[in-house]
Amino acid sequence: QFLLSSNLSEVLSIFVATILSFTILKPVHLLWINLITDCFPALALGLEKSEKDIMERKPRSPKDGIFSGGLGVDVLYQGVLVTVITLAAYFIGHYMEAGVWEIANSADGMTMAFLTMSMAEIFHSFNLRSQRKSILHMKHHNIFLIGGMALSLILTTAVIYIPGVNTAFGFEHISIPEYLVALGLAFLIIPVVEVVKFFQRKFGKN
Repeated sequence: QFLLSSNLSEVLSIFVATILSFTILKPVHLLWINLITDCFPALALGLEKSEKDIMERKPRSPKDGIFSGGLGVDVLYQGVLVTVITLAAYFIGHYMEAGVWEIANSADGMTMAFLTMSMAEIFHSFNLRSQRKSILHMKHHNIFLIGGMALSLILTTAVIYIPGVNTAFGFEHISIPEYLVALGLAFLIIPVVEVVKFFQRKFGKN
């Protein structure tokens, strides 16, 4: 679910930007996100402890597809959500740079979009410690996921600010306010998914 929703957001972001004739991310940016941002959290999620009630649940039907149990809907809305957040970061970044709302190629916008998508996917990995349960009520911690998040954040920040490296990636040296705005937008993925999970638990089938 994590990898499918993350990759869907990348495809949709590029698709929308292409339709509107601007560059939101370059191929090397997508390569970085897939190898660095997605890799460590995905491996850490594979080490997540089993939920306590897992043996009390009914077994899955052998006729169920991979997207059964609401997985397809989850992947779709979460992928769209990260796309919307990433597009918002691009246009806000351009506005903070140029002082005007417009559809145009923007180095600041692209840098903020990269940072936002990277961190949104990292934050989203915490959502997916459980498909339906709130992460606020999970008593145990996944230290591997926390470590993966920290490592991804450090590496992503480094590629934006280290001279020479940022030039190779086509990034702009964004200001601290821009950096914080990008992180704030990325963090939105957690409360939004928490709200959706609440309604899924309340109205969904067991």
